[in-house]
Amino acid sequence: MDFTQKVLSRLTITLLCMLALAPSSSTAWSFSSIFGGDDDSSSASGNSVVDKSDGSDVEMQQPLLKAADWFLTEEEITASRGGSPRSDMATYSTGNAVKTFTVTKEFFDSVFDDLTTTEVNDRVMLASWNTDLVPFKPDVDPTGAKSNFDVVFGGVVKRGGDVKILGWANKFLFFQDVKVRNKINKLPKSGTNDGNALFIFDDRLPYGMSSQHQKALVIAAGSSTGKDDHPVAYVGGIDLSNDRWDNIYHNATAIRKESGVHFRQNGWVDSSMRIHGPAAKDVANNFLARWNSPYLPAQGLGDDLVDFENPQYSYLPPLDYASSNTTSKLGNQNVQIVRTFSCKYKNWEFAPNGENSLFHARIKAIKNAKNFIYIEDQYFILVPELLDALMEVLPSLQRLIVVAQPPELITKSAGYEKYMYQNVQALKEKFPNKFKFYSMKPKLDVYVHSKLVVVDDVYLSDGSANWNRRSMTSDPELDANVVDSDIVDTPDGIKVGKIIRDFRVRKFQEMTGRSYKKINAM
Repeated sequence: MDFTQKVLSRLTITLLCMLALAPSSSTAWSFSSIFGGDDDSSSASGNSVVDKSDGSDVEMQQPLLKAADWFLTEEEITASRGGSPRSDMATYSTGNAVKTFTVTKEFFDSVFDDLTTTEVNDRVMLASWNTDLVPFKPDVDPTGAKSNFDVVFGGVVKRGGDVKILGWANKFLFFQDVKVRNKINKLPKSGTNDGNALFIFDDRLPYGMSSQHQKALVIAAGSSTGKDDHPVAYVGGIDLSNDRWDNIYHNATAIRKESGVHFRQNGWVDSSMRIHGPAAKDVANNFLARWNSPYLPAQGLGDDLVDFENPQYSYLPPLDYASSNTTSKLGNQNVQIVRTFSCKYKNWEFAPNGENSLFHARIKAIKNAKNFIYIEDQYFILVPELLDALMEVLPSLQRLIVVAQPPELITKSAGYEKYMYQNVQALKEKFPNKFKFYSMKPKLDVYVHSKLVVVDDVYLSDGSANWNRRSMTSDPELDANVVDSDIVDTPDGIKVGKIIRDFRVRKFQEMTGRSYKKINAM
């Protein structure tokens, strides 16, 4: 590494430290303010050896660029399923066109555009944790006359399309989901093609406190003979619900309140991605497997009492595309869809021994890190295997940066404050200068709901899974892991993925208030 590259490397480290000094959205987290006790000293307890490096003495390395180095192999996916092959989904796919969303407004605008341009026979499938009758474009349509949830999905049906929604039987926010279910299931059929809409509740879970946490939307043609025609899928952490819509500046409180988007918080940090290509078929097949399971959901007395009783519904046919399930020429992004299904639940015939490919993919990605890891997560609590992986690679990294949501009353009562402390304290003690932990400024009342990991500007994981034990091993989850074949050179003299770096730069832009140009130059 020559002198210029060393200088640029130092500038990169400086940028990674900006979050601590940023006058805008984020702020350094003081242990004393969150957990009480000692402040952020660099002293460690016990006999562990402290690594006091701030990363400036660690030279940038060329990260791995090949998708095959990052993604799970077919054998590893099978092993994550207790030996049961995953026959209805690709190991991974190439040639996808992926667009990332670092701000929820971008996501809602894109979803609106896609759903309002569907055609006759198109199929729309939504897997949700929570929904609400809110406008998708509250900044220009505060009354929801054109962009409300039911109006948008109703438009799909009017044009002869088909809408199917799998919603979690969410006992905490049942009043919202029941309201949406009632609206959707009363939408009139299309006179064009008998297109219809149906919302059913799904409570098929291993434990009483489990949740159907997948968040995915698919828009597919009813039939296609095109050699490179593929569906579109959205995968990420954003629910089509209240509180979610926000802009990059988190200054839209008035718009959120006027339009009914506001619920509890004044702003929202989250992310998602739009996948056009064969990986969208994997997302669709996940939905179809759940919908078509012969073990019917919401059959108990409790479901009747909370009004979760489902109408009769029928089997959905598989996608009808002539195009490849593994490759395309639409773009240059490689995508692997990974999931969580508990091995303790025995009525998922599509995952008879469960699946924790998401968990194993996360560990593999961490261990591949050469330079830095950026995490944005709602919880970031102790998962021993993930902590072990971070501790293993941190000696050779420049930085581990985490932005997380401080524990609230409901999560504190579940022990999450303790588990967060155990996770953070272990990293803080061993790597006091490399590990940087941030939250949003409390006065902003902006909620961090993201579930994303960026490694070396080469690998992006985004989806529904939180950094906690239940998302890694129990709750149904779905993530998309992306490695970009479009390569760009950085000022540090290394090669990285174009859209992955762009995603991370835009996230830093949101968190620091610096311009895209300034951040990208570092």
